[in-house]
Amino acid sequence: MALPEPLRFTVGLIDQISKPLGNIQRQFNDMTSSYRDGTHTMVAGAAGVAGAGIALQQALMPAIEMDRALGEVKALGVTDDHLKAITKTALNFSAEYGQSAVEVIRHSEGIKNAIGDMPPAVMASATQSSATLAMAMKSDAQTVSRYLKNLYGNYQQQADAMGKDAWVAQIAGMTAEVKRLYGVEMDAIEGMIDGQHSLASTMGMSFQDQLSTFGFLSQQMSEGDANTQLTNFLEGALEAQKNLNVAFTDTNGQLLPMQQILKNVKPLIDDLSGANARKLLDDAGLGDGSLMLINMVKNMESFKSGYEAIGRVQGLGPATEMASTMADQWQRLEQGIFAIRAAFGSALLPSLLPVVQYLSDGAQEVVTWTQLFPNLTRVVGYGVIAVLGLAAAGGVLTLMAGIGKQAMATYMLTMKLFAGVTFLLGRGMTFLRGAVFAANLVMAANPIVLVVGAVVAAVAAVGALIYYWDDLKARFGDTTWFQILENAISLFTLPFRAAFALVRAGWQWVLSGFSDTSGFEFIGQMAGEIYNIFGGVFEWLKSMWDQIGTAMKGMLDWLPGFGGDDETASIQAVQAARPVAQVPQGGAAKALASYQSSSTHFGGVSIYAQQMNNPQDFANEMEMYAG
Repeated sequence: MALPEPLRFTVGLIDQISKPLGNIQRQFNDMTSSYRDGTHTMVAGAAGVAGAGIALQQALMPAIEMDRALGEVKALGVTDDHLKAITKTALNFSAEYGQSAVEVIRHSEGIKNAIGDMPPAVMASATQSSATLAMAMKSDAQTVSRYLKNLYGNYQQQADAMGKDAWVAQIAGMTAEVKRLYGVEMDAIEGMIDGQHSLASTMGMSFQDQLSTFGFLSQQMSEGDANTQLTNFLEGALEAQKNLNVAFTDTNGQLLPMQQILKNVKPLIDDLSGANARKLLDDAGLGDGSLMLINMVKNMESFKSGYEAIGRVQGLGPATEMASTMADQWQRLEQGIFAIRAAFGSALLPSLLPVVQYLSDGAQEVVTWTQLFPNLTRVVGYGVIAVLGLAAAGGVLTLMAGIGKQAMATYMLTMKLFAGVTFLLGRGMTFLRGAVFAANLVMAANPIVLVVGAVVAAVAAVGALIYYWDDLKARFGDTTWFQILENAISLFTLPFRAAFALVRAGWQWVLSGFSDTSGFEFIGQMAGEIYNIFGGVFEWLKSMWDQIGTAMKGMLDWLPGFGGDDETASIQAVQAARPVAQVPQGGAAKALASYQSSSTHFGGVSIYAQQMNNPQDFANEMEMYAG
């Protein structure tokens, strides 16, 4: 039994395309699954190794950071005894004030650069004073170290006489007190010391006077103006005391304490207006320093109060109080945990560092080999590139497999839509089969033998249509029914076109950095093609149904008893009929009346049944009997 052409096409499509595609897809799935499993296994192994290394490194990171910072200090020539004392101080300080132990070690490096060599205990004490001052002033190790370095250069004899650690503690305490009294920040104080260089110490001005004067002036003006006025005063003090005949220095040529200078100047300007006092002091050679003296003479008691408060500082006291007040308990807890981890790590590092050093030396040895054997290095490099290339190729293949799955999903969706359309066409063909069945009944009831010949001719015509398809297409390609048939054939290839066009558009979209979407314009075009195809199909079905109905009506009207009851149409049909027999004038009656009968007599006729061999003999006898 021959299958219908659409069913044969569907089966062939499945056999020739869908089945191979399914096999290819399964092979791709197996390959990509194996590649993915291998990749996951490789990544898991690498992650395990890397994770173990990272976990160990993270566990030892506090000790590693401490070791790196101590290494920078050791590079300055500090001995291991110094490093042990610094480490202990740093860990205790971080746990007490919640500051980084690594930052404390940075202070020890700054102290070493600022004030030179010192015993381990002295260096540890000076380091703690520096770190405390930085916390109290909300500053950092670099700024504080630069500040102490400049001051030590200006007051080195005093610092060495006091002891370096005691001197650093005193400087830190007095600086913190200036901030408490006048709100001056670390950057401003360090900038003032750096800007004046060694001018104050050369003039014999004490650090107490320098801090008190600058702090007092900064309370009433900007730090820059305060520094300018103080600098101008120091630069013109010797000339001014000659012109004013007022003592600014002692018998040794050292600048008198600031309170004594103010007492000596006060009688000169008490009775003068501000402008006249400014002119007097300015002409004496003080410049903007005259503004400083006028302002401070008017506020001598206020200046005295601050000066005495700074003078009462003994050691690190004010800085420690401020740092304790500012300590954050959560930071203390965090840094305490850091100190514990650093302590444990420091105990483990001596055992681990030789291993790390051995691995590092091995890496250096490998580098040496690459220089000694460049060709071998090149081959190994090519091998690594090949492995990475294969991995990359597998990744690309996996990517393409994913794209293929998306395309197959689109294809399946298209085929489902096509199945729906086929169902609708099938429903339409059901009605058509009913009409054809009725026509077959009519033709079966018709005793005309030529109908059978017409059916045979139709079958032959179908075979000829298949054989001469190209010639027919060339001759009738512009006709409506032929275009509909051609569009129906194109409809079967439409899902594949859509799938591959979608893959191409997606790939173009990815390569353009997800910006070029022009490739997806085919969706609208294919939608238009589908609309045109099915529109033409339904129009063709409608026209064919009308033609079949008209033909069937004509056939039913032609059969006796199945025609219409329109009497007018019947009369018109009779009138239009042409006569076949020629009847003479007068009609049949006249012809019968004038008919002359003639006969032949044979005599008596006897019929003997036993002499009749067959029905034909009987018929001959009856004809003879009838004459």
